Amino acid sequence: MSSRLPPVPREELDSEQQKAYDHFRASASRNAPHPGAVDRATNTLFPVLAVLPRTGSLNVDLLATLEQETTGYFSEAVREVVSLVATTFFKSDYVTRIHSLMAVQLGLLSQAQADAITEGRDPADLSADCRLAYRCAKHLLETRGPLTQELWDECVESFQLEGTI
Repeated sequence: MSSRLPPVPREELDSEQQKAYDHFRASASRNAPHPGAVDRATNTLFPVLAVLPRTGSLNVDLLATLEQETTGYFSEAVREVVSLVATTFFKSDYVTRIHSLMAVQLGLLSQAQADAITEGRDPADLSADCRLAYRCAKHLLETRGPLTQELWDECVESFQLEGTI
């Protein structure tokens, strides 16, 4: 991502991009899970969002709102399992690496579990909710269709409707 769209210093951005930059950094500062995350995201993700700054800002708002509205429906470990499944599927190596490091450092997943997910293997010893989230994410990404009724029912039971959506 960053080789094609390298980071650009704020002062070299146009006025719309500068507004989007400020908005992005403010949002990332409120939601960043670990030290250095804001700068890394600014250097890797923001250049993509800056191409269409208004759309980029809307995406930032969407992600922040989604995180706020789903708080309490599932654990941080579940969130990281889903993130690892998705970033691995889309071959987002840098983001996968960061989420893997974060999940292990925060004690959400073991190194073996994170490695298994990022290598496309079925991880051993996940909690019931993490196993369900893993199955659901894999199904949605690999099958490309609605969840089976059984998987839907399990998700709604564990994560409620809001967490499932």
